[in-house]
Amino acid sequence: MIRTGRLHHAAIRVSDLERSRKFYEEVLGMRQTPRPDLGFPGAWYALGDGQLHLMQRPKLDAPVDPTDPHVAVEVEDYEAAKQTLRERGIEFFELGPQLWIRDPDGYTVELRRKP
Repeated sequence: MIRTGRLHHAAIRVSDLERSRKFYEEVLGMRQTPRPDLGFPGAWYALGDGQLHLMQRPKLDAPVDPTDPHVAVEVEDYEAAKQTLRERGIEFFELGPQLWIRDPDGYTVELRRKP
């Protein structure tokens, strides 16, 4: 079993980043937080201890697309998490210190190495 920690972020795909930024900033009063250059438009917002990530990017043709709407949780032991996924035959996509998987209903979940 994978031991999870806190919710790190929730991420959603948006069709018009500027329109969405106006909504989250002007209607909901959120403030942007720094975001690295990921090669596609987006914005990150701090929410307490977590974040909301907006992504403007077409869907990738991949078994697990890290730009799909998802929740991200920290895992206690990153290598043990990978081993558990392999043992259970769960396909994952790894990029840096993150693993992306699909739950039984097809929702994307990001498993993150604790900082």
